[in-house]
Amino acid sequence: MARRWTNRYRAVEMDGIAASYDVVVVGAGPAGIMAAVESARTARSVLLVEASSLPREKSCGGMLNLYSRRALEPYGTVPEEMILDPKWIDFRYYHIDREVKKPTQVRFLNVDRGLFDEWLLSFLPANVHVACGVRLADLWQSPVKARVLLKGLRADGSRAEASVDCSYLIAADGPRATVRERLGLRPFDRYITVQEYVSIERGAIEPYFDCIYSKEFDRDYGIGYIMPKGDVAIIGSIFYPGSRDVERKHEDVLDRLRDIYPFGESVKRETWIAAHLRRPADLVAGKGRVLLAGEGGGFLSCTSGEGISFALNSGIMAGKAVAAAFEDDSLVASSALECYERALKPMKKNLAFRMGMFPIMNNYACKNLACLVPTPLVSKMTERL
Repeated sequence: MARRWTNRYRAVEMDGIAASYDVVVVGAGPAGIMAAVESARTARSVLLVEASSLPREKSCGGMLNLYSRRALEPYGTVPEEMILDPKWIDFRYYHIDREVKKPTQVRFLNVDRGLFDEWLLSFLPANVHVACGVRLADLWQSPVKARVLLKGLRADGSRAEASVDCSYLIAADGPRATVRERLGLRPFDRYITVQEYVSIERGAIEPYFDCIYSKEFDRDYGIGYIMPKGDVAIIGSIFYPGSRDVERKHEDVLDRLRDIYPFGESVKRETWIAAHLRRPADLVAGKGRVLLAGEGGGFLSCTSGEGISFALNSGIMAGKAVAAAFEDDSLVASSALECYERALKPMKKNLAFRMGMFPIMNNYACKNLACLVPTPLVSKMTERL
């Protein structure tokens, strides 16, 4: 199917990376792309580096909630060609031990994640240089600049590295959080996530994003979910940090769910990691001339695992903060981080609330009690989580 979008950014190889840029952005997911888009409004040159190829292969459900859709409104309408069947999916709790289902009015737009990232890349203007297959190996900063050491491959396949100076660094490097660790900031634990793609007949599964509860699953097991995506469904398992033998445990989950849902053959399996955020101190805006956006800053819902809306919004805020610093030369070097901290306050408050609710939501007795709560009240509460 023909795409209605084109890329305007300049792709560069390792040998084409300049010695200095106004802004360097690490990570070309939603947070990094939006940070590059916004900072490039006043910065003359922006370098966006991504360790993998583009568009990325990202283990993700590809669900856009209301806050994601609102964040994207200034940039255009989500193209129809990236929307999957069913177009709209509502969130639902499913306690399979008690055979209780609690549908909510929390609605998601169902998209192809690869095409979604490709569309976001089309937002990048021509003054953004994009280097794929390049990772950040180290960084340093002084009161007047930051310096990053980048490593990657030349076009001929030989290894190369580049030292790049910048006025600001925006790190959107996801749960690996390399920049966060290099800065010596508070680390976080990581979940292990497993996603299974199984074939389905269209319409065979109800249009719900099911969050699964069952005491049968091992205590290491965090959250299970199911969502239809065209000719396949995604079955996800999230395991707590330190869990062992997750592939076998995931197989146990699959066997149990195949008794309930009309799943076909397995098509693909993905294993990845996700930030396990437990306290407000896990939420960090950055340090000095380095700003953290998306999951690397801790901006991810601990209650639902939803991260796209937080990635988009934190990336936009970080980019705007840096753009404002370039727009006003009289501002001191710390102004970008201070501006970003102010913008993040509502998001941090929201995430802190979720952290407080997480132990209650994840308690099996409370899950049983929730079966007795009227569905409209469950739906209302879910809107905040």
